[in-house]
Parts: sequence; C-alpha cells; structure tokens
Amino acid sequence: SWSPKGHTPVIKISDNPHDRISVIGAMTIKMGEPKRFGFLFHLSPDNTNFRGHMISSFLDHLYNKRHGRINLVWDSIKIHTAEPVNLFFAFHPAIKVFFFPPYAPELNPVDNVWGYIKYNRLANFCPHDLEELRKHVRAELFRIQKRPDLLESMFRHTGLNLD
Repeated sequence: SWSPKGHTPVIKISDNPHDRISVIGAMTIKMGEPKRFGFLFHLSPDNTNFRGHMISSFLDHLYNKRHGRINLVWDSIKIHTAEPVNLFFAFHPAIKVFFFPPYAPELNPVDNVWGYIKYNRLANFCPHDLEELRKHVRAELFRIQKRPDLLESMFRHTGLNLD
C-alpha cells in the first residue's frame, strides 16, 4: 500500500468481517501410464458455507465428469457424512469412499491447492470487495486446472503412494 508522506496507509477491509468465499474441489487422478492429474471445483454461488445438498451436487458433477469407478478419499468433516451425501452414495455404488485420518491435512492434496492459492498466488492481493476476490480465486483455480504437473507435485508432497 502507499499513502502521502507523513500519513499512515489505511487499507479498507469488508464491512462484514465474516465475508468469505466458499469453494469445494477435488483432485482427480486417472490411473494408467502416464497418470493424468486434474482438478474440479465449484464456488458457492452465495458465498455461504456448503451444505449437504451442495456437496451432493458437486459429487454428481464429479461422477458425470469421471465415468466408471471412483475412489473418493477425503477428510472426515461432518458435512461429508450429511444425509444428502449419504443418500447420493447409496444411489452411486461405483463410488467407494475412504477417509483420511482425523487432523491430517498434510495428507490431503486438495489442502495443498488451497494453500498454494492463498499463500502463494494471492498472498499480497488486496481486493476492493468480495466480488473482486471471487474473480481472482476463480481465475487461479482455472489456472491450476491447466497445470497437471503442479497438481502432481501437490499430490507427491503428501507422501501418498498410488500403487
């Protein structure tokens, strides 16, 4: 930031300190040689927290994009076991669900994606409002979709093995 000489710079933040952008994402890995890494995401349209039906909608999108069997590995937060999510899995037996151990974000490659965007790509970004932030977050997520090499390195950083 800058200001005239002798004046302290002031950066105005949102009037609502609880404003946020909610995003859900999934790293996809198509097995075979070579392995192909991809990323799907969805931003909450109203910037509220995701609810069970929204998670189910994202899972449906994932299911339609990645035909066939899916092994879904995710953290064990409460929303991942909400009733609409469990119903979705009941109607989609081709999706096998596995959970990371509790409190193990270092094993979740999607957490590496969020960290990369937040602490690397947008570290010093100071948007004027939530809409400007949303636009830049979306652009960064599209950028990551085009970088399978970066996604692969984020997966390798977890130390997990695909074999």
